[in-house]
Amino acid sequence: MITNKETETATHSLAALRQELDILKEKCAFLEKVVHEVPANIYISDLEKGVVWCNKTNEETLGYTLDDILQMGGMHYFQEIVHPEDLNIPEDSIDHYHHSPSPQFGGIFRARHKHASTYVWYMGWSKPFALHPDGSTRQIICVDVDMSQQMNTDSQLTEALKENLRIKNKLLIKSLRKREIEVLQLICRGMSTNRIAEALFISANTVSTHRKNIQKKLGTRNVADLVTLAREAGLG
Repeated sequence: MITNKETETATHSLAALRQELDILKEKCAFLEKVVHEVPANIYISDLEKGVVWCNKTNEETLGYTLDDILQMGGMHYFQEIVHPEDLNIPEDSIDHYHHSPSPQFGGIFRARHKHASTYVWYMGWSKPFALHPDGSTRQIICVDVDMSQQMNTDSQLTEALKENLRIKNKLLIKSLRKREIEVLQLICRGMSTNRIAEALFISANTVSTHRKNIQKKLGTRNVADLVTLAREAGLG
């Protein structure tokens, strides 16, 4: 037989549980509001399937609801919104998490709204969100910020972008061999192929080959771009 005391205890425990549930619901509602109203596109991307979840800001700025994305396929979604010249960014991020030990990946790319003809620039970051049993990355969480919005700190943004470009170019320079760096330094000094050949005691044909390899590795189209990149990286 259940006593009055036991009934009171059960009633008290039930009330306490309801109170805890109300607090939990309140916290969940608050966090959900933060995630959906933060001024950045937040989404979860599966390395095999593409985008599998996104916040409301992402839906509003790019014009595709989560249902739209899931129906069309997360990878196809990227092809629809990202500028053709920047499609390497999502591809590079997937490759990064398959092969690099670094936990984060960042990049700058162009994307457009579903009904827009022009693209806007985004700066994005990502990190592992869900792992496979063997510890490899299965999903990543990504945050993209629209850079086309009016900035209140334009000068700081300009300096930050310059610094980011300098670091990127410096990493590109590190991909060169020692002899290629020597050739590049002399190119930056305005020396001709023949003068470089004389200075390094190699043939003009060898200098030309080094020059072609350097431009291929750095992705430059002409000498002017090559010199600009090198100087931005602190070389020459």
